[in-house]
Amino acid sequence: MRFLFTTIQFVESDFYARVSLSLRDDHGHDICHVTVSRRATAAMRAQGLDARCLPELLADVGPFSLEAEIARIESTYDVPSLRDIYLADPACAGRDEAWCVQRTVRHVLALEAVFADVDPDVLVPEVGSETIRTVAQLVSSTGRSDSVLLFYTIFPHPLRIFVNTVSAPIVAPEEVRALDDGERREAEEFIAAYQRRDTPTLPHRRATVTAAKLRDFARHVVVAAREERDNEYLRPARFVTNFASQRTRALAARRLYGQLDSERPFVYFPLHVTDDFKVKKVIPHCVDQASLIRQVADALPQGVDLVLKEHPVSIGRNPYAMLAGLVRRPNVRLVEPHTSSHELIRRSRAVVVISSTVGLEALLYAKPVLTLGGPFYAGFGVTRDVDSFADLRRAVPDVLRFTPDRERILRFLHAAMRSTYAGAPAGVDASQANALTVARSLDAVARERAVA
Repeated sequence: MRFLFTTIQFVESDFYARVSLSLRDDHGHDICHVTVSRRATAAMRAQGLDARCLPELLADVGPFSLEAEIARIESTYDVPSLRDIYLADPACAGRDEAWCVQRTVRHVLALEAVFADVDPDVLVPEVGSETIRTVAQLVSSTGRSDSVLLFYTIFPHPLRIFVNTVSAPIVAPEEVRALDDGERREAEEFIAAYQRRDTPTLPHRRATVTAAKLRDFARHVVVAAREERDNEYLRPARFVTNFASQRTRALAARRLYGQLDSERPFVYFPLHVTDDFKVKKVIPHCVDQASLIRQVADALPQGVDLVLKEHPVSIGRNPYAMLAGLVRRPNVRLVEPHTSSHELIRRSRAVVVISSTVGLEALLYAKPVLTLGGPFYAGFGVTRDVDSFADLRRAVPDVLRFTPDRERILRFLHAAMRSTYAGAPAGVDASQANALTVARSLDAVARERAVA
């Protein structure tokens, strides 16, 4: 089979180069890479891989009629407009519309040419809002290949693989079935082990200066000046300004943190990652977290608080004005971000999430969960789910009266455990051992698809 990988920077590209070497040498597949990074392109070519540099591909696009191509793209692909392709791309932030449109059309033409030449069976675009990933998935969606996206879960085999979609239930409804004694024991043991571990799914992000960060910054400056001058995603100056603003916000937010009132019951609402791919691209109607939080808080019964906690990787990214405005509400509390999420779940009356793993974790404690953004564990009868925010005033008090059925939770959890694979995405574990594991899992998925 022919695999096509699309990657951005060197570290990500290096990981998937190692994955693809195993796919080629250990499993007999053909490999091609398209990467934004010139440095990564050179490194992959030195290893004997077919690697193509996106800036070079864009420069090679011949003359075209912009208006005709816009019309063709919008009629060929499942997008409401060309704007839908580039709007969430960080490289387009602050750019004028003409620049974004021209750049997006060039991406489409360049990647269509790659697909025509390589004719891949499997696309591995990685998860993200960058135009290269979005366009690759669109071209793949015309039936030329299967688009395989890798997500991270809390299950013993943590790799969740979606094929030809970026959002779907983790299993088909018929997979949730009665368990035998051994399967029920497996689910129970998973719950017990996860509760004992009591650690964040992802480590907390600290906006601090370290020797390692200084070395990384220095390397980025040199690479950006020499090899990556046309890499729109490698901007060391932006790193400095972002670091300074995030450090300032993180320090300012400390004055907003409060203690839980042991006399008042509460509902736990984990703040979502500020620039999360799913919120920006899949559920943009949920991007205004502050509005949703206000609606949830207003719908709570008198005497019940709404407790907020920042996501571990978003500390310093949430606007101070948003946080300050929320905690001014009499029944909203913001707790220190290193507070144990497990402890908050245990003490809460219920959990309300947009699309957070916290909702899945709450099921391990058999807590009532209300979902607002259609996470992969919604729709199985173990959560209450809101399709229209007009229903929030009814749904919030209703979830406080909801008692999820533990047997149903166990059946769902075991079905989910059976559906996942060994390995983790590059951003979670970039080790060689994980690269070999991911290669085995991708090989298994590709062969399953070929048989089907």
